Amino acid sequence: MTKYEAIFRRKSVRKYTNEKVEEGILQEIQGFGRDAVGVRPDIRIKWKIYQASDHKVRGLFQVKAPYYAALYSEDSEDYHMNAGCLMQQLVLHLHTIGIGTCYQGGARLKEDAEEGLELMMILAFGYPAEPLERSRSDFKRMELKKLIKANVPVGRIQKKLLEPARLAPSALNQQPWRFVVTENRIHLFVRRPGPVGYQKQLNKNLFNAGIALSHMLITAEEHWFDLNYQKLDSIMEKAVQNHLYAGSLILGRI
Repeated sequence: MTKYEAIFRRKSVRKYTNEKVEEGILQEIQGFGRDAVGVRPDIRIKWKIYQASDHKVRGLFQVKAPYYAALYSEDSEDYHMNAGCLMQQLVLHLHTIGIGTCYQGGARLKEDAEEGLELMMILAFGYPAEPLERSRSDFKRMELKKLIKANVPVGRIQKKLLEPARLAPSALNQQPWRFVVTENRIHLFVRRPGPVGYQKQLNKNLFNAGIALSHMLITAEEHWFDLNYQKLDSIMEKAVQNHLYAGSLILGRI
């Protein structure tokens, strides 16, 4: 199974066995990102793995799992979206080798400082004690037509990129992203938060948008599409239906 195929089958796993994950896989996780397609490959990141026996992970709605992967990042432009993009690629990779995962948005560590890096997200993982996969019909997601605005007919390749983005997981399945489609571009926007907790909510929305973006980048790689992520100065100040601009995907020849 490829990461692209996993997009259409992966589900959050909340029950795990006590089976140990092989040391080689744990080392692979700690080095993950060197070959992943990120938003900003220049941003310094670090992965750390904690076992349940370490008793270092705590917080609201915590899923009990044998292992947790924490992603740290330096504070830089687009770093929340970059973190979401990288972590989802790890999630899909682990799915391809039979390991379940679940995002822990409310979890925290007793000590979350790591060489001046900021904790982005904690991921529960391990071998599943429940079904690892689901069918396409089991996805509870908004219809694609409600997520996009287009001033031209949406082409075959744009649809092929946007459907995996529609299936991307997000906190409480809120899908806080919207897409504006033009002839050779897909512009990504994220929901503008309310005034209370604005920055914290915006950071979460950008992380979730990074997850959706990873699905599009993986799809482009799978189908050999010419696709590049950019921030366009001409759109920086634009908003769409109370959503803020987050970046653009530039398509090559279609």
